[in-house]
Amino acid sequence: MSAKAFPEINSVNDLLAHANELEKEAAERYEDLAAQMETHNNPAVAKMFKAMAIIEGKHVDHLAALSKGHDLPALNPSDFNWPDLEAPESVPIGQGHYQMNEHDALALALECESNALAFYSGIAERTTDAATRKLASEFVGDERRHVELVQQWIARLPPRKPVLVDLDDPVDQE
Repeated sequence: MSAKAFPEINSVNDLLAHANELEKEAAERYEDLAAQMETHNNPAVAKMFKAMAIIEGKHVDHLAALSKGHDLPALNPSDFNWPDLEAPESVPIGQGHYQMNEHDALALALECESNALAFYSGIAERTTDAATRKLASEFVGDERRHVELVQQWIARLPPRKPVLVDLDDPVDQE
C-alpha cells in the first residue's frame, strides 16, 4: 500500500460498493493470471491462481448476498477511493510472468491479501459510523483468515528450486 491516506468511508452502502468492486477485481485478475500460466504451460502456478480466484469468487457471492436490500451507489472506476491506483486486493498488472513458480504466486497472493486487510483495517479505524466500523471489522477478520491461509500454503511448499537464467526479461502477457 502506498503512503496515501486511507479512504474515509462512512456508510455501509459505500463500504459494500467498494468491497464488491475490490473482490470482483481480485477474482478477475486471478482468473486472468491462471489463464496466462496455462498458456505458458505452467500448471502448478495456474492451479494456485485458480484457487485464489475461487476464494475471491466466493467473496463476491457473499457480498452480493450482504448487499441485498442496500441502495449501493453507482460508482464509476474513478469514483473508487483506493489508497493506490488499483483495488487493494488485485495483483498489479505486470506482476505475472512466465517464469513464476508457486513461491512467486503465493508471495503475490499474500501481498494482495495483506493489502486488503490493511484497507479494511484503515476503514474500521477511521470511520465515524458505527455500522460501517462493525462491517469493516468483519471484513478485517475475513482478510486475516485469508492471510493466514496463504501463509499456511507457503509453509507447505517444498524449498524453492533455482531458476534457469533467461536472458529475456519475463514480461506480463496482458
